[in-house]
Amino acid sequence: MKRFVILLLLIISQVSAQVSTTKPWAYWWWMGSAVTKDGISQNLKEYARAGFGGMHIIPIYGVKGEENKFLPFLSEEWLEMLDFTLKEAKKNNLGIDLTLGTGWPFGGKSVSTADAAQAFRVTEHNGQYMLTFAPTNQKVKRAAPGGEGLVLDPFNKAALERYLQTFQDAFRQKKYPVRAFYNDSYEVYGANWTANFFQRFKELRGYDLQQHLDVLAKEKAESPREKLIWGDYNETLSDILRDDFTKTWTSWSKKQGKLTRNEAHGSPANILDLYALADIPESEFFGSKPYDIPLSRIDPDYEEKRFGVPDALVLKLASSVAHVTGKKLVSSETATWLGNHFKVSLSQVKPIIDESFIGGVNHIFYHGVPYSPPNAPFPGWLFYASTNFNQQSHFWDYLPELNNYIARCQEKLQNSKPDNDILMYFPIYDLWQSVGNKAKTHAIDVHAIMKDGMLKSAFGDACKTLMANGYSFDFISDLQLKSSQINNKQLVTQGKHAYKAIVVPPVQYIPVATLAYLEKCKKAGIPVFFIDHLPTTATGFKNWDKHQKLFEQLLPSFSHSVSLDIVSSLQTAKIRKENLSEAGLSFIRKKNAYGTLYFVSNLGNQFRQGMIQLAASGRAVRIYDALHQKSGLVSFKRIASDLLEIPITLYGGQSIFIEVLNHKPANEKAFEMKKPGKTILLKGRWKVDFIKGQPFIPNSFQTDTLQSWVNLSDSTAQYFSGTARYQLTFSLDKSEIKNSWLDLGDVREMASVKLNGKDLGKYWSLPFRIPVAADNLSTTNKLEIEVTNLSANRIRYLDKTGVNWKKFYDTNMVDIKYQPFNAAEWKPVASGLLGPIRLISEQ
Repeated sequence: MKRFVILLLLIISQVSAQVSTTKPWAYWWWMGSAVTKDGISQNLKEYARAGFGGMHIIPIYGVKGEENKFLPFLSEEWLEMLDFTLKEAKKNNLGIDLTLGTGWPFGGKSVSTADAAQAFRVTEHNGQYMLTFAPTNQKVKRAAPGGEGLVLDPFNKAALERYLQTFQDAFRQKKYPVRAFYNDSYEVYGANWTANFFQRFKELRGYDLQQHLDVLAKEKAESPREKLIWGDYNETLSDILRDDFTKTWTSWSKKQGKLTRNEAHGSPANILDLYALADIPESEFFGSKPYDIPLSRIDPDYEEKRFGVPDALVLKLASSVAHVTGKKLVSSETATWLGNHFKVSLSQVKPIIDESFIGGVNHIFYHGVPYSPPNAPFPGWLFYASTNFNQQSHFWDYLPELNNYIARCQEKLQNSKPDNDILMYFPIYDLWQSVGNKAKTHAIDVHAIMKDGMLKSAFGDACKTLMANGYSFDFISDLQLKSSQINNKQLVTQGKHAYKAIVVPPVQYIPVATLAYLEKCKKAGIPVFFIDHLPTTATGFKNWDKHQKLFEQLLPSFSHSVSLDIVSSLQTAKIRKENLSEAGLSFIRKKNAYGTLYFVSNLGNQFRQGMIQLAASGRAVRIYDALHQKSGLVSFKRIASDLLEIPITLYGGQSIFIEVLNHKPANEKAFEMKKPGKTILLKGRWKVDFIKGQPFIPNSFQTDTLQSWVNLSDSTAQYFSGTARYQLTFSLDKSEIKNSWLDLGDVREMASVKLNGKDLGKYWSLPFRIPVAADNLSTTNKLEIEVTNLSANRIRYLDKTGVNWKKFYDTNMVDIKYQPFNAAEWKPVASGLLGPIRLISEQ
């Protein structure tokens, strides 16, 4: 018995010590790597208490005045600190990922001029063309001490192997238990060549590019010959990035016993094939988005022209690969430049988290958490381009609420599989048949792709049409398409998921081998649709006449596959669609062990309450509210064998899980779903006390009208950052004492609520609606609301009074417009309880 107890305790301890991927992780910037053991220990304990699952170490530039504490990257002292960090993280059940370098992209002092990123130039003299190449001289961006140097040539396999050897030598003495190695988004500016490019081109394309230097001299591809050769050039860059860089790096990491996270975007490649080589494909949710959620807002300084507008379609580039290849985790760099420093609220973070889930992400990485010494005065150490999620943030006390919400959501999303019916062909070849930008390449980055890149095209329009009409799809590359298997009129991809239709957006160029495979799919009974028209041209300059002849022989078999109305075509083919999109709701549909799982989010103001239909079959329907941890069965009406109708209530900013279950659970309670009834505007004399904050504690006051406290006659209030307590006594008739919602209206920014002495919890996201049970109401009631604002007004004071907090190397410090940061001229930011406060009874 004693042995059994010991074994049981051992198993329990092992389970409890497992690193969580359902909890959010974060980019963890080591400023100058000036970290201390005491600081690491305390920081990690606090991160764990706040609900983090892990940290991703990125050494970057340092803090002025801390030079004597800098630890040179990969020095014995730095490795000793890494070893200590990993041990402390394990104590706190936190995972650790590591960037293979400092800042980004790969590079540093070990990179020689010969191994550095290269660019070519073609000159012409008397009709003779000559190609020369030289280093771009790009340096590692935001490099940490000891990591400064040239950026690595990403097209040079031997150079990459030499670069990786540096890490292999450094890590040889200890098997540091890092979970994953990371490669940041491709930002190798101007690189378009490598020393053995002619050789690799001939191996991959089958002819000598040196015979066509006149084409490489072009600024624009005009003739068919020029377009085909530029297509071959771009495809060769893509193949090298896949085989010589990404495959080499991921294989090396695997030999070290590590997983890999790869941000493939930004590269001049078919990024779907690059994402596919990593264990965890990683996307990026960069910037701000104007949602139609009532009371939501966007930083007016965010420059859409510079950064574009983030979209779930961008996230699908990474998640599609995970679905197609069978990877469990899809990560995302999240909240990068969501708003200006000191101005981001959690109510702005939640919608992008929800949209990330809709886009297929299930492993959130905040961008991010700067390591800051525990004794550093406000605002601590900061990174220039992120939302600050560390202990100095104004929302730190509320962050566990968001973290726990994410963990509950990701637990369901990670333990489910894709349930999309359509494969959308990724039309990379049309892009490649042109010269590209000044560097003569085509970078597929997350900033431009929705603004003026691939998704700002007929391809993007097709994707938006499918989404708007409730069709679920994944992107697929030529390589992934041809690696799939045809089975029972479905295409089964490497990830064992079966797709029921293939859609090809309007394209001109497509490889003849891809067209032949699509014909094979069509003959096997898989619906294949070409939107608007068939492709016209085979790719590849070598033997093009032969390939084009075969291409044209294949085209007649698709004469009935052209769709001038893709929605009607999919309906005719009986491909599932959901009406959720038409109702104004965003969703992702998945499968789990119990049936069909939907995550549904209301990112607008079209829907509030009503009936929705679900294209699924089952014997019961369960709703789970992950934010409030409420679950229960809901009644449903069977419209058809694979179509159900259910009632839901979902206001702008809210989200729920809906599970269509294969079996009806026994003794499970119903999900409470009430309609709004009478609305009572709470009026009276508010007593307001400032209970904690900086740099001053304003005087208490009373008011009959709720407004921002920065408008008070007390001038110190316009600089106050902290918490104020609002108290109101209000009366109700006995007939008005019912189960109700307390609607706080406009809250700037977070609120803790008590009613008649009972704690009703913390609220930080839109809408600020709080359930109130009838037995917590009486004829005379006391309402207490503690409101915490942003730290923007406090930083105004520091800048107005000349406090030297901006003491960082490299980028010190820029605002969201990349101008020198100065809050002295900011207008005071609205703060406090703006209301109106209403009590809404349930019917």
